[in-house]
Amino acid sequence: MTKSIDTSRREFLRNASALSLAGSIGAPFALNLFAMNAAASTLTSDYKALVCLYLAGGNDSANMVVATDTPSWTTYQAARGGSIALPLANLLPIVPTTAKVDAVGTRSFALHPNMALLQTLFDAGRAAVIANVGTLIVPIADKVAYNDSTILKPSNLFSHSDQTTQWLSTDPAKPIYGWGGRMEDNLKSSNSKQNFSSISMTGNTAFLAGETINQYQVNSNGSAVAIGGMTNLFGTNSPLQTIITNTAAGNIFEKDHAAIVQRAIAAQADLNTVMLATTSVAAPTQYMAYYNYLSNNPIATQLQTVARIIAGQTTLGAHRQIFFVNVSGFDTHNGQLAAQGDLMARLAHAMSYFDGVLATLPVGDMRNNVTLFTASDFGRTFASNGSGTDHGWGGHHFVVGGAVKGKEIYGEFPQTAVSNSATGVDNPRDIGSGSLIPNLSVDQYAGTLAKWFGLSPTEIAAVFPNLANFPVQDLGFMA
Repeated sequence: MTKSIDTSRREFLRNASALSLAGSIGAPFALNLFAMNAAASTLTSDYKALVCLYLAGGNDSANMVVATDTPSWTTYQAARGGSIALPLANLLPIVPTTAKVDAVGTRSFALHPNMALLQTLFDAGRAAVIANVGTLIVPIADKVAYNDSTILKPSNLFSHSDQTTQWLSTDPAKPIYGWGGRMEDNLKSSNSKQNFSSISMTGNTAFLAGETINQYQVNSNGSAVAIGGMTNLFGTNSPLQTIITNTAAGNIFEKDHAAIVQRAIAAQADLNTVMLATTSVAAPTQYMAYYNYLSNNPIATQLQTVARIIAGQTTLGAHRQIFFVNVSGFDTHNGQLAAQGDLMARLAHAMSYFDGVLATLPVGDMRNNVTLFTASDFGRTFASNGSGTDHGWGGHHFVVGGAVKGKEIYGEFPQTAVSNSATGVDNPRDIGSGSLIPNLSVDQYAGTLAKWFGLSPTEIAAVFPNLANFPVQDLGFMA
């Protein structure tokens, strides 16, 4: 595949970047405005954004996407018991365009009862399920292969911190750099203001840490994380402020520090301009909580800010952007039915809101240009521990957007059974309590997104070094 950004375009945007930086430190505003206006005609049509929605704590995806065919439902009830099993009558059926037929037979599926809004997106072909994804170095066919000490496996499985690091990095040689940041390392020159290439809604994240690109952090309401005390504490003409913003200083460290501060001040001003200009972007309505009352949704609030920043793409000189949105609460060792029920309602509401608001942005309908995908530490055990579940491995994920080949379930949907020698049940991918070996690797999942995003095959191979170990490198869920 060839990259969509040709050399001449890259050169033009580099020049625009130089003009923009000059404008932020005193060049004529009209010259800077000219550069942004010249880029505006092409930025929107070729703009792309990825939005990572991270489900922190390890989401129990076995109650999010449920296999409902008779063999699967029988083993589901046996494993989950009366404490966390969902009633079949309450589940929301989804029918993938391509029938799933395997050793179990013809499979049927449904979503959590609180995800009606996501069911609508799926049925409309705007959402897809990627089944049983997890951290892998090489394919692991079954538990026999898992127990083979010669086959490479991710380190410290079932650890929140270790599996989060491996999900967000994928490169064991560079664990401090995320695959989102490393993708932007390759594409940052297409953004005339590189500060806004990688944007986190929830503080510093390894996912957006690049080797050459720095992530930009904003609050959920769109306020930049400002430099404290620059005006109130020191005063605009104080000697200290003069020192830390003096780019003409003689000392090289002082000069570099001042340049960084100047860029941060200019970036904050740019973002404030965008937020003031996008107040017309519709705010999310309240969603129906698990306990049947209306509630505000912090996930949707974060996604509203993402949408407003996307709407300001021309002002921000953006061509390729990656966003990180985080939601906690998925470590459901107990009280899972209530806790996860509310989280599922929030997720469905937020993803539906985001899809809708992208259609009505001031820059036009951006749904085909923006892809949202979920990620999580790991899946959870299929077996119940009483009122919850424990740390597992593979799990299911959603991809949502106009470029998604939706109304499909990609990958092999696993058996919903916990091995039990007493009853003769044997699930070859169950390594204990229904912790399932992933069928698909994070590298395959992420590499498919990277190809759509515009990385060349060479760049994808560099960002995801384990991808070469898998026979299928493009899962086919992106147009």
